[in-house]
This record gives sequence, structure tokens and C-alpha cells, in this order.
Amino acid sequence: MRAAESLRHGWSGRRLKVSASKGFDADPSLSGLGRHMHAIAAYREELGRLQASWDTLSLLGELSGNATEMAGTRAAFGELSTALLHHLAIETHRKALADLRTKAQNGINILVRNLFERTADIGFLSADGHIRDLLEADTEDAGARAALEARFREYVAKYSVYSDIILLDREGEVRARLEPHAKSASHHAILAEVMASEAAYVEHFGPLDIVSDEKRLVYAWRVERPGQRPLGVLILVFRLADEMEGIFGNLIAPDDWTVLACASPDGTIIASSCPIQAPAGLKLPPSALRPSDKPLRLGGRQYLAVACEAAGYQGYLGPGWSCIGLLPLEAAFEREEGQVVDGVDAGLLDSVTGDPALFSDELRIVSRKAGVIQRDLNRSVWNGWIKQTDSTEANVAFSKLLLSEVSNAGRKTQAVFDASIGDLYRTVIAAILEKCRSHAAFAIDVMDRNLYERANDGRWWALDATFAKALAEPSPEGFRSCASVLASINALYTVYSNLILFDAAGRVVAVSQPGQEHLLGTALDGEWVSRALSLRSTQDYAVSRFEPTALYGEAATYIYAAGISGRNGRPLGGVAIVFDSTPQFDAMLHDALPADAAGRPLTGAFALFLDEAGKVIASTSQRFVIGSVCDLAIDLGSVAPKQDLSRIIAFEGRYYAIGAVISQGYREYKTQDGYRSDVIAVCAVPLGAVTEGRVAVPAAANAATLARKSGERGPETEIATFHIARHWLGVPARDVVEAVDAVDMKPAAATLAGTIFAGYKLYKGAPVPVLRLETRLGISGGPREDQQIVIVRSAGSLLGLLVDTLGTIPAVQQSDIMPIRELTSRDDVPATGVVGNAGSGEGMLMLLDVDRLGLDVLGRTPFRAQAAE
Repeated sequence: MRAAESLRHGWSGRRLKVSASKGFDADPSLSGLGRHMHAIAAYREELGRLQASWDTLSLLGELSGNATEMAGTRAAFGELSTALLHHLAIETHRKALADLRTKAQNGINILVRNLFERTADIGFLSADGHIRDLLEADTEDAGARAALEARFREYVAKYSVYSDIILLDREGEVRARLEPHAKSASHHAILAEVMASEAAYVEHFGPLDIVSDEKRLVYAWRVERPGQRPLGVLILVFRLADEMEGIFGNLIAPDDWTVLACASPDGTIIASSCPIQAPAGLKLPPSALRPSDKPLRLGGRQYLAVACEAAGYQGYLGPGWSCIGLLPLEAAFEREEGQVVDGVDAGLLDSVTGDPALFSDELRIVSRKAGVIQRDLNRSVWNGWIKQTDSTEANVAFSKLLLSEVSNAGRKTQAVFDASIGDLYRTVIAAILEKCRSHAAFAIDVMDRNLYERANDGRWWALDATFAKALAEPSPEGFRSCASVLASINALYTVYSNLILFDAAGRVVAVSQPGQEHLLGTALDGEWVSRALSLRSTQDYAVSRFEPTALYGEAATYIYAAGISGRNGRPLGGVAIVFDSTPQFDAMLHDALPADAAGRPLTGAFALFLDEAGKVIASTSQRFVIGSVCDLAIDLGSVAPKQDLSRIIAFEGRYYAIGAVISQGYREYKTQDGYRSDVIAVCAVPLGAVTEGRVAVPAAANAATLARKSGERGPETEIATFHIARHWLGVPARDVVEAVDAVDMKPAAATLAGTIFAGYKLYKGAPVPVLRLETRLGISGGPREDQQIVIVRSAGSLLGLLVDTLGTIPAVQQSDIMPIRELTSRDDVPATGVVGNAGSGEGMLMLLDVDRLGLDVLGRTPFRAQAAE
């Protein structure tokens, strides 16, 4: 009657649908994104097909009248499917946004660090004596102008980030410049702004009559002598388009769909990696500059979009621009990280799954619930099969077949869950690996750019006429003047611990720091000194190895040096700049550490700079001492330009995601100037503890092997099997009452703790003693959260056997059972025999003696006493 009612009312009305809407759009942030998540959509379709199978099996179960009730399992899987798809979509969306945000944040931070150097350049160059001399001349001198313009060319040859240098007098007349221009005078408001400003520089982005009608980024400052009326204005024209092209090129791989754009505070695009999708001058809608999870519509296309403001550098925040990251929705959720996480083993997946910093509680609950549902289903099917043992009802064969199909459907459903959650875990791991790689790339890029400036500074300062004159005509007064110049430079460029002027014999004649005056008259002994003195071109420079030096308090650093030549080309001496490496490299690495949503560095993450031999140059972790050899299990030889390293390693009991990127230089630095020094940046994020001695527990019963055709050689015995660790055990199915969950088991008394007695399980109102089989059989293993109890009839009573997982229930030919006495002479083995091949491919099956096991527990006085209680 019940089946007929079900058919009459129609099963389609009861079907649990796993819809795209329900799966994705339950969260407002995912609105409209579901159709672009192709991998998740495939899982949704597969789960939908499985729900149809559950509907059919439920109907057949009601028609049979004696199959296991499946309504609860069917409903639980349906609800969990919706939750799973929802969380998969959230995590997929989160990963895509995180990748995009990292690129955008790195883009604006790199730019701001570059522009910070420009604010120092304009202040220093505007104080150049040659510039002041030309402006103070009563009449214009073509020769003096040509000489100054030649000096400008020397400057730009070193600081190639500038396209032009312009010198104006107080009236705005051009007195010298690099690039020809139709206008010989400026009437722009920047002149008045510079004259009135109390800052250290003026930063201007926009048209400038003396430069271009198009927007340009310039840095300007007045030329003056202290306490006197300003003489004029110096303007440096920054190669913004060229610089942004380099930044975007480093951040976006050739096959990457990402678009990066630099935008002004009002949303106007200043520069873009793709002038077709985001052309310069386009004004973005206000929503593009605000935090939002909703897609951005732009030019008839939808994008994931993020906007990142500069983190700032030493208090400098840049011109107030943002970097906008755009990713077309049709490509936003394509997953190509498979190769990155190839070889990720189950131990690692187990480790990262339990880390709340990597996976939300909700997602981890979904994974646990799926396992619980499958375990309960397996037990239900197993018990249903037990009930059919020795049954004489006519529909036994149909019921067993139905149970096999139910188990098969559960296995397929669980397989989809496992595959989708496993894909998600790998997706998250791949995201962390990419984060490590990109942060390492940021660190090494910042290092290269910073040291590019150091190479420039030394070469430029070596051209100061004050130094050449003092070295050519040595005098205390001349060297004091040199010390004053060095001190003023060092005040502007705080990245140096000391600036040193030395003569042709390598003796120190002037220093920038009063505290370093003890060096005066001493001879410099580094091998870099002789190299600096042998340099013949103003474009050449020498760099020390990264090693401890007395010039830096016996700590390790780089020293950059440039030679100073006389009129006849004879070396007069040189300028050495002692880089303040410890705080500077430390700041670079800390800025490169991956952070959480609140901007705090991820717990346990660290970053390193290593030389080509693996020695530590700088580190954010005290574990890695400067000068020591890094003992991380990574092959530095495999880190080549354009071949960044991303992998997972085990280190000191933890798994780590590692990203490593080698120095590629910046502009001419390390690319065209002859200098080579391979430095590798490493970024590491912990993934979880390495679990030693992890025991692989066989999977639960496979429905395909539950049924076995009867043989023709003789009588059969159905064996109810189960697993403890890797061991396959079983008892005659006729001796089994039921398998139950091991929860709410009353533990053994203190006097019995640690014995083979595990405790009591209340079964149908009566306590049943439970035997710890792994202890009785001497099997290495340990307690598991999902253990189950097989209740058997033993020695006239009920006995519980604590097992890890339930196995198959094969029908075994009695002739295939080898008696235990033929295998061993021991009389303490609680087994009756061994089956070499039970038809399941699970190996050797040991058939236990339930009566013997019962006597082990029930035949002892303490158990009787406790049972009586």
C-alpha cells in the first residue's frame, strides 16, 4: 500500500534537487558566478544524477518491503550536496580574488617604492653645484649649458627611469634640458607651487606645457642657496609608461587573463596592462574603487575586480593612486594548478584539512559529515545483508541485489564528495603555493630595484667635482668639504650606514658619519677596492661580496664603489657606499610575508634571501642565521630565471609551501652592466604537522564484492568481515547480530584500563562487553574516532568487537578455509582458519573464533562482577 501511494503521488515531487541557484547563489557574493565555475557545475550535475539513482533505489526499497530504510540517507546526502557545492563555490571565488589581490597589491607597492627613490633624487640633484653655478651666471653661456646638459646625460645614463631633466630660472625660462622641445619657457602653476612649498619636493601628474600636452609624472624642486632667494626650478620627468609596462610584465604571465591598471583617486586609468580592455583615460565606475565581491561590468564584459591602495614606504604613500586588478569571469575560475600540486600525498591533505587557518569550520564540517553519512550507510547495508543470511524468504536474492546497488550508489556519491573536496584542498594548496611564489617574486624585485639605486648612487656621486678636486689637490680643508658633502648626501639617503671617500692608495680621507671618523687614514682592504680603482668608465662600478666587514660592525653587507679619475684618466680614488643591509633587507622580507585578511603575517611564515651557494643573506626567522647555509630541502640549482620554484616540503616536523624566485635584475642592473650576483628569495608558509607512522585504513565495504555467486564445489559460508588497521578479519555471518556505532560506550573501570576489555555498549537496554581486538591479536594500531562495534553471539552471550571499518560479506567455499592448526602449533590464537582468496582482492582473510573470544572476556571473574553491576 505504501509503495502504491508513493507511485500515485509521484516521486518527482519528492526528489531533492541540487540546483545551481541553491548551490551557488545562497551567498550574495556569488550572485551570477555559478555558471562560470565549470568544474563545480560538473560536480553539481554528477550529484544530480546520483540523486536520481537514490530516488529509484528508494522506490525499489519500498516495493521490496524488507530493504534498509534509505530516506534519511538520501535526504542527508541531498542536503550535504547543496552545502558542499556552496562551500566549493565560496572557496573557488575566494582563491580567485586572493590571487588577483596579490598581483594588484604588489603592483602598487612596487611602484610606490620606486617613486620614493624619486623624491630623494630631486632633493639631491637640485642642490648640485653645477646647476647652481649656471643659474647664478650673469649671462647665458652656451658652453656652460652644453656642459650641464652633458652632465644631465650622465645622470640619465645611470638613473634611466627619467626621460628628461629640465632646468628653469625664476621666470620659467629653460636654461638647460635633455630633450628638445618647442617651448622655451613655462607658465605652468607648478613653478609657483614649487617656490611656495614647504615640503621637500613637488610631485605632479598632468599636462605640463614644457613637457607634453599629455599627462606626465614629474618631480620638481627649487634650486637655491640656504637663506637666499630661489634661483630656479629643476624638473625630473619620470618614465611612467615604461615603468608600468615593466611592473605589469613581471606580475602577469603570458597565459594569464589578468588585467592590471593604475588609477587615480577619481577612477581614471593612468596606465594599463591591456589598452584594449582598460585604456588609459577611461574613468572606472566608483564601485571599482570600493571593496566589493560583486562582478564589475566594463565595456560589455564582466570582471572579478579588486582595488588596492599602496601600503606606503617609510611614510611615503605615493600620488594617491590605486592598482586595479581585473579578471574576466569566463576565465576567472579556470583551474590550471594540477601540475603544481602533483604528488600531494594523503598525509599532507589530512594535515592541511585540520588546519583552521586554511579551511573554514563550515567546510571541514561538510567533509566530516560526508564521512559520517557514508559510514552509517555502509553499516546499514552491512546490517541489511546480515539480516538476509540464512533467510528463507522468496525475495532474498532481490533484497541482496538491492543492498548491493544501495552500497554502490553510496560509494559513487562518496567518491564525488571525496573528489570535489580533494580538488578543493588541492586548490587551496595551489593558492598558497602561488602566494608564496608571488611574494618571493615581490621580495626579489624590490631587492633588485633597491640595489639598482645603490649602483646608480655610487657612480653619480663619484662625479662630484668637490671629490675630484680634493683628491687631486689634497688638503685638510678639501677633505672636510668632502665630508660635509658626504654627510648631506647621507642625510637624504638613509639606506646607507656610511659613505666613504678614499684615495688612490685605498686610504680613507672622508666619511659621512662622525662616529666613523676613526677610519680616517686607514687603508681599505677589500678586494673590491682594487677593482674600483681600476675602473675606467663612469658607467662602471664594483660591488663587494656579501660578507662581514669592519666597515659595518663586522656584520655582512654589500659595499658599492665607483672610481674617480683625474683629467689624464689616472685614478684619483673612489667613493664607497656601505649599504645598511640588516634593517633594509629585513624590511623588504617582512613586507613580502604573506598576510591574512586582517593584514597580519601568517603564523609561522618566513622569508629568506639566499646567495647562489645557499647561504643566508637575510631572514625573518631566527631559525636561519645570516651567513649560515640554509638547510631547507630545496634544490636551488633548479631555480632559474623565468623558472620559479613552487613546491611542498617537509621540514622539522611540518609541511611547508615554498616559493623561490631568483634575481633577474632591473633595467640595466644585472642585465647589461656586467654585474652578476644570483640572489634567491624564498617565501614559506606552514601547512600542518607531518604525521609520522600514519596507518592506511582500508576503505569501507565495496558493494561490487558484497555479492558472490555460489560455487559448484560444495557448501558455502558467508563471512562478515571487517578491518583493524591493515588486517582483514571476519566471523561467520550467522554469528553476527548487528553492527552499531561506538559512541556513548561506557569505558572500562580503572582496574581494567589498558586490557583487552574496551568497556560496555548499551544494546537494546542491556550492557554488552566490548573486546579491543587489536590488543587481543597484538595488532599495532590505535583508537579511531569512527570505530564501530560488531555485536556477535559468543559462548551463549552477546559480545562486542571493536573494529575500524566494516568489510565485505563474501560467500566462501568451506573447502577454501584452511584450518588454523595447519598453520601454527600455537594454541592461543583465537581463530579457526584462514581464507587465502575470498574473492574481493583484499588479501588474506583470518576467520576468528567468536566463542574463544567470548571466553577471553566473559570467562573472567572481573567481567562477571562488572556485568552484574
